[in-house]
Amino acid sequence: MRRRGLEPMHDTHINVTPLIDVIMCLIIFFLVCGQLAKEEGNDKVQIPRAKVGQDLPEQRGRLLINVVPRERLSDADAAAPVNPGEEPSIFIRGERIGMENLTAYLRKEKQETPDVKVILRADQDLAYDWISPVLVSCAQANIKSVNFSTRER
Repeated sequence: MRRRGLEPMHDTHINVTPLIDVIMCLIIFFLVCGQLAKEEGNDKVQIPRAKVGQDLPEQRGRLLINVVPRERLSDADAAAPVNPGEEPSIFIRGERIGMENLTAYLRKEKQETPDVKVILRADQDLAYDWISPVLVSCAQANIKSVNFSTRER
């Protein structure tokens, strides 16, 4: 008994519909990732310069804490001088967190991600008096890895 093979296809065009679907999914993926990255960082913070620093190769489990002076909350005041006596605003994942709620927030984050790494993005003109409570909150939440974000000279 002889087997029949497949008959050759006479269509000479390529079906690009699945390719278009994949490209649309990639576009949506990159738009969502870009928006999440934009919300996590804060462009109102002027990062201090440093001569010595290290890149953090491991990005898994990181938590960005943005400490923004009150005067720089709007785009119009980006060049305004910082009043060191006013309490700054703290943003985590685009959400404003009060200084009194920071320790509880960090404890919850530590429970969800035991190896959480904090990256502190504080403004270069901010007094250490306002950075210190954030560091104390990290210590109270038992977070061992706290790094300062800096830029090259």
